[in-house]
Amino acid sequence: MRNIKSILSVAIGFSLVGSLSAQKTEAAKSKPATEYTKKANQALYSKLNLIDTTDFADAHRGFIATLDSGIIRNEENESVINLNEYSFVKGQAPTTVNPFLWQQAKLNNINGLFKVCNGVYQVRSFDLAVISFVETNTGYLVIDPCTNVAASSAAYKLIKKHIGNKPVVAVISTHSHSDHYGGIEGVASAEDIKSGKVKYIAPSRFIEESVSEGVLLGNAMGRRAGYQFGLSLPRNEVGLVDAGVGKSFLGRGRSSLLEPNISITKTGETINIDGVDVVFQLTPDTEAPANMHFFIPKYKILFPADNVFQTMHNLLTPRGAKVRDAKAWAHYIDEAIDLFGENIEVVNPSHNWPVYGHDKSIQFLEDQRDMYKYIHDQTIHLANQGLNMDEIAETIKLPEELSKNWYNKEFYGTIKHNSKAVYQYYLGWWDGNPANYDKLPDVEAAKHYIEFFGGEKAALEKARASYAKGEYRWVAEVLKHVVFANPANREARNLQADAFEQIAYQTESSIWRNLYLSGAVELRAEGNVSDRVIPSIQSFGQISKLTTDALFDYLSVALNGKKAEGKDISIRFIFPDVNENTLVTVKNGVLHHSVNKPDVEAKLTLTIPKKTLLEGFVDPASLRAKIVSKDGISYSGNIFLLKDFFELIEIAKPNWNIVTP
Repeated sequence: MRNIKSILSVAIGFSLVGSLSAQKTEAAKSKPATEYTKKANQALYSKLNLIDTTDFADAHRGFIATLDSGIIRNEENESVINLNEYSFVKGQAPTTVNPFLWQQAKLNNINGLFKVCNGVYQVRSFDLAVISFVETNTGYLVIDPCTNVAASSAAYKLIKKHIGNKPVVAVISTHSHSDHYGGIEGVASAEDIKSGKVKYIAPSRFIEESVSEGVLLGNAMGRRAGYQFGLSLPRNEVGLVDAGVGKSFLGRGRSSLLEPNISITKTGETINIDGVDVVFQLTPDTEAPANMHFFIPKYKILFPADNVFQTMHNLLTPRGAKVRDAKAWAHYIDEAIDLFGENIEVVNPSHNWPVYGHDKSIQFLEDQRDMYKYIHDQTIHLANQGLNMDEIAETIKLPEELSKNWYNKEFYGTIKHNSKAVYQYYLGWWDGNPANYDKLPDVEAAKHYIEFFGGEKAALEKARASYAKGEYRWVAEVLKHVVFANPANREARNLQADAFEQIAYQTESSIWRNLYLSGAVELRAEGNVSDRVIPSIQSFGQISKLTTDALFDYLSVALNGKKAEGKDISIRFIFPDVNENTLVTVKNGVLHHSVNKPDVEAKLTLTIPKKTLLEGFVDPASLRAKIVSKDGISYSGNIFLLKDFFELIEIAKPNWNIVTP
């Protein structure tokens, strides 16, 4: 049963922390910008000067205070977030950073407590997401309480110090992504939410979708998210500068998932929160499967979650998630304009800075609506003209009236990636060409490519010539085959890393920059750099938040189907403390669990408090001792089936290779 501890730590989430010494070593190997990259970035300045003034004014507007030290500490007084990490982002962009991205990084560096309008405040850049506070008659309504407890707690302390020492009466999570709920225990206790003393409001399907992303695919997404957010990169001009939607402090501090006590099930639903009416709009299957906007008439402010903010978003996030519905996304922004537009004076997104004024707010909403609608419609238009996914991505461009707006720039999502997402949403991964239907796997294909190139040496010579001409995308493509045919070829790895780096230096998207730089770091390392990125063991408090359904859903995908061949296991878990009775079976290599078969006889029936079982995942020896002594536990049947069952559960490998086989 010892394996469960590691399994659940991966399932619930990662704390990804690279060592400073490792970061310095990798930074020393970074190359400067080539002349091609310098010229590409320099050419952007004529466009940059046209559009940044208003955004800096809006990003500074309403500033009240920030942390003097820039250090955010956890409950043990340990430093977990250092706002000074990005202090190097100032002045003109270095040659190794796209000037547009550098400006966005400077805008996102503006941190602290801000007054948005009378009665509404936000704390920005303490975390990837913004946490907002709305004054009610006697306390605060908190919106989207960050990724971790330390950040949300620091934000709450700041507003109590400068605005008023009042209690939190309600919390709203706008959608089912962890940067909008993980830090909830920094502003409200689990006990107060469970009792209803503090209202916790979220959209319908919130728990189910949070678990689906964070548990079932938590391991794969965690590894890919390390690339997307540059978690192994140094914070400097050749490394991580920004996350587009905010500053990346992910993987630090404690977080949790609590069950809301109020679920929003329909648009137009209005809840009075301590004297303040909040009108909700459900927006499912947009930026998150469980998602909503809301409007507060008293303050004339719209909270649109992540469906609009100061950059283009992803219709399919590189970390991996369900493809988002671009048509629905545009529709719900349009519906928000219809529902609330006449009275909107401020738009307060859950990332970046607000938009002020009625006319600007409506223009902002309309432009972002049209951006997603354009990508949707024109991707389908071009697909119907016979273009495949890659051809569409190279062809589609936003019209100038949309692309000129700062908030439609590609600091996070990109047109190329989003058009591919729309294509995949409707047509899947295949482009219709039989040659691409059953392609050889990368390693086998690579060996054939190298043979056709005339060997590794010839491929490298040609790649160096292409690199000298600034053809970095092609170099990356060619050397992928060399590296996958022979991952020990240090010259190929280093040259591909050089190509990745130049692509990163030129890109406007923080995500693309982080992906390419992360790949370069791992190619240059003497081993997988992720070996230095350690998944933390989560506390019992974290594990205990899993519902029984979520627990067995995860175990069903952690089951090794090959090992389970020929097995016939049935265990009934009875949890008297929560009045749950679940039958778990393994047959045909598949794990099923059901609460609807109370009369089916199992080979083992284990009656155990759920809390005790969950504690056992953290401390297996203690659970074994309790089973032996029957301390609060009883069973009938073959108890050794429990051991057999857990031996079928395979520990997920958190640090699997990405840029090498």
